[in-house]
Amino acid sequence: MAVVKGGLHGRPRGKVAGIVYGGARSREGKVVTARELVIPGPTTDAKVIAQRLVFKSMVFACQYLAAQCWQEDFNRAIGQLPGFQSVMSILLGSTAYADSLLLPPPITPLGNLYSPAFAPVPHGSVAGSITITWGTGLGSNGTDLDRVVVWIVEKEQTLLGIRSALWKGEVADRVDGTVDIATGASGTDWVVCCYLRGAGTAVGKLSPAKYYAVKSNPP
Repeated sequence: MAVVKGGLHGRPRGKVAGIVYGGARSREGKVVTARELVIPGPTTDAKVIAQRLVFKSMVFACQYLAAQCWQEDFNRAIGQLPGFQSVMSILLGSTAYADSLLLPPPITPLGNLYSPAFAPVPHGSVAGSITITWGTGLGSNGTDLDRVVVWIVEKEQTLLGIRSALWKGEVADRVDGTVDIATGASGTDWVVCCYLRGAGTAVGKLSPAKYYAVKSNPP
């Protein structure tokens, strides 16, 4: 049943007579949406099955990253989309549906805090780990104590449509120039997201988020 609250037409929610009412963000703010109620049926189309599995795997990835990843920094990173949908959009837009492989997405412009190039490589000796290095220059608005933030998503999904992801959070200061990251899986291909949160005179600022492909150290 749809629920109508106030106004001539109100802001309906729910479903009635085969129509589903909802809400969405637009450039004009929140708007009411309406769509036909369609229940997907079983299919044997290989492309449709592949697309559904990729979408399912990215839902798993975003759930693994949890709200600490997308709730604030990535909120409205893509248009007016909330954080969860922004990260989903970023990941889905960089997935090759033919083989379900995730490729490094384009830079996400979270903010204008100075960002160096990052260089993730397999760790030299620790199985299941990677090493990330970066330049320690400050640009026009960075500080030595800006915090480097990292999260990773597995390049491949399982046959059941599950894709691992890890939120590592703030892992180092800008001035450190390097950090080791444990992935928990040896010899696995990952897409790594790196960006900075400002500190000191740069507090409240974010840098663009950059993405890289890397394989964790094999056993």
